[in-house]
Amino acid sequence: MYQAFTDNLEKVLSGVSPLVLFLLVIFVGLFVFWRGCISTRKNNSSIFDTFLISSFAGVIVGRISFIINNLSSFTSRIWYWLPYEKYGDQVYLFRLLPWRFFRVWDWGIDIFSMFIGFLIIASVWGTIVKKWKWSHIFTTIFFTVQVMLGLAFLILGGANTRNTWMVEGVVMLLIPLILLFLKNSTKVINKRKKFNKVSLILDIFFVLLSTLYIAYTYLVMNISYIEKGAVILFVFWSLLGTIFYISDSKKDNVTIEKVSSVREISPVEMNHPIKLPK
Repeated sequence: MYQAFTDNLEKVLSGVSPLVLFLLVIFVGLFVFWRGCISTRKNNSSIFDTFLISSFAGVIVGRISFIINNLSSFTSRIWYWLPYEKYGDQVYLFRLLPWRFFRVWDWGIDIFSMFIGFLIIASVWGTIVKKWKWSHIFTTIFFTVQVMLGLAFLILGGANTRNTWMVEGVVMLLIPLILLFLKNSTKVINKRKKFNKVSLILDIFFVLLSTLYIAYTYLVMNISYIEKGAVILFVFWSLLGTIFYISDSKKDNVTIEKVSSVREISPVEMNHPIKLPK
């Protein structure tokens, strides 16, 4: 039954354009990013700006990584000033250099490097350009990347009959869903102050759990040095981001008691005339 399901899934995915599947991953990531940002009352235009800029930068990083890892397939091609070739009635687009460099719609991209690029640019753009608090965007950025990566694993696994990739993709997708369920359940049964502490603990636990799982998933595979560097950068970003997240969240919980410096005037004093200095 499972084999029949995977075979049918492969047939369905193979009939869909890779560009459509790629855009599906980006669209789902946009929805997750938007939902996470509006929970902290971010402006919609700022949310979309940050996501689109980060996605574009991520695509560039992922494409450059793919070109470097497959350099021989690019150096063997000739240069031509038109972006297409025509042989009889058959037309081929973006096969020759330099146009070949821009062909990203057929999954000619390093997925993990792309998402790491998104991770870094979204962090820099959100905190430095938009001036957002790190405690407001850390988990949103992290789980946006995780959902997109998990969906990419699921789609690529189904399209290429890689059952292991499909399972790993499902696990990556389930972890944020479990976290969301636990946080919503905790929010119902706990008061706000206690919920904030529990939410913080859940966020940290699931971020670290996801980091270990994703890093392990890639390191057990035969990956390039660039991808290994991306994994190390991802782990470093997650650990450092978690530390700043804890520190920033503590600042959010600090309450400042305001004491008025104006002396209260009694009704008796109000009836007395005010003596002006001579």
